Amino acid sequence: MGKKKRTNNFAMQATILAAASIVSKLIGMIYNIPFANLLEEEGNGYYGKAQTVYYLILLIATFSIPQAVSKIMAEKIEKGEYRNVKRIFDVSMLYVLIVGLIAAGITFFGAPQFVSPSAVLSLRVLAPTLFLSGFASVYRGYYQAYGNMVPTSVSQVIEQIFNAFFSIAMAVLFMNIAVSIGKADCRQMYGAAGGTVGTGAGVLSGLIYMAIIYNRDKSELRERMNSDTTGSIMTYKEAFKTLLMIATPIIFSSFIYNVNGTLDMKLHEAIMKSHGYTEQYYSAQYGLYSRYYLVLANIPIAMASAVSSTVIPRVSANHAAGDIAGCRKSISKALQLTMVLTIPCAIGFMTLGRPIISLLYPRLTEKSVQTAAELLLFGGVSIIFYGFSSVLNGVLQGVGRVNFPVVSASVALVFHIILLYILLEYTDLGTLSFIAATLLYVLIIVGMNYWNIKKHLQYSIDWKNVIVMPLVSAVIMGVVALSVYFIFTFILSNAFGEYIRSGIAVIAAIIIAAITYFVSLLRFGGYTEEMLLAFPKGAAVARIAKKFHIIKE
Repeated sequence: MGKKKRTNNFAMQATILAAASIVSKLIGMIYNIPFANLLEEEGNGYYGKAQTVYYLILLIATFSIPQAVSKIMAEKIEKGEYRNVKRIFDVSMLYVLIVGLIAAGITFFGAPQFVSPSAVLSLRVLAPTLFLSGFASVYRGYYQAYGNMVPTSVSQVIEQIFNAFFSIAMAVLFMNIAVSIGKADCRQMYGAAGGTVGTGAGVLSGLIYMAIIYNRDKSELRERMNSDTTGSIMTYKEAFKTLLMIATPIIFSSFIYNVNGTLDMKLHEAIMKSHGYTEQYYSAQYGLYSRYYLVLANIPIAMASAVSSTVIPRVSANHAAGDIAGCRKSISKALQLTMVLTIPCAIGFMTLGRPIISLLYPRLTEKSVQTAAELLLFGGVSIIFYGFSSVLNGVLQGVGRVNFPVVSASVALVFHIILLYILLEYTDLGTLSFIAATLLYVLIIVGMNYWNIKKHLQYSIDWKNVIVMPLVSAVIMGVVALSVYFIFTFILSNAFGEYIRSGIAVIAAIIIAAITYFVSLLRFGGYTEEMLLAFPKGAAVARIAKKFHIIKE
């Protein structure tokens, strides 16, 4: 396979995974509208707290497995060691079985120590999900090692569909149960617990799909193993040791990188208690951050994580082959794709945050809408840097420098906690304190990780194509979006009610803004015809762009 073809395939697979992330996050955002309105602010706070702790334990237990498995397997595949690929797969399954059981037990019995009383039931319901998630992670890592992101992408969409249906259905069921047993005042607590059932249903459905696909493809792996002439076959002990050596630093890195969310929640809870606020109040405030702001912000962040998952096996294979130039090229492609996706999302949230929140969550009070809109406005910058840091973390893991992300995240975490404490204790910023502390956190990580990559690979960012072109195009897009919104609102001022009028204006602004961004990016040379051809349906897009003379050839 030629270098150009490999580059195109990388971009293709990264785009497929990013597209799946977009689809699954959009499904999540859509179902979150009735779900969040059903639970209201207090119930969303309980649900958000349980999900925050669940996600952290998931990171420690199994989240690193796809990255570790794909890295190890990609190196073995590059050398044609298919019997060792199978050995790593079997050992990984045993690993997640053991770790999954431990994680589920800690979550169930330790729930009262992790979250406030009203969120304990929600967290306990999530315990079995931690056990199941590891097996799906191994399957995903296996296919990612081969550069095939389609099974992972499809499983993510399936998982989100089942999650959406069961979250709403079980939340309603649990709330009705609360009323029937005489605990109507606990409806929101029960509804939050019911909603977490959807997470488990989603993981189970994704696991079943991945198991079916793997079983279908087992004969292909068997043929590769039969043709494998490798003399050195790893023992199970060696394979397990290799997995631990790769997975452990990634676990620590992921833990440090994401523990700030849980620490934020606990610090916020402790300080609010010391200031005399009730659990209902500070849970509702945390719910605005975790269930309204983060749900939207995680859409572009998830796309960046998808690109990061794709870059690890590609960079790892290049590095193993001594192709440093190939490493640099893969890094540039990953960063450019990430910024092209995350920058316009961030600018869109910053310009249309308030009408978007009002449209999605009509039951929020005016004050809560204002708070959520401010979170989107000031949080836009941190979204962009989170995208950057995801790719840089993936690169460091791919080239074997798995310990450095732990160092950078640890340093950043210390400054993050200090700043957050000061802001929560001594200012009235409230949930905006999370945004300020998170921005400092991610800036430190990006700075330190980029310095290490630059030093190790002699890599320098192509500032024009990676940052400047997407940013300029996104700013133009933001101006157009805001203008279109106000124009449509004015034109329809006497035609519909405020909610319908605003909804039409928001949708029109988003559609026209997306077209504006695409055209601007092509006109400024942010994407050339050759680069477009690397993506799914790129040829068709390139033809349309050339027909309307909006692409630089």
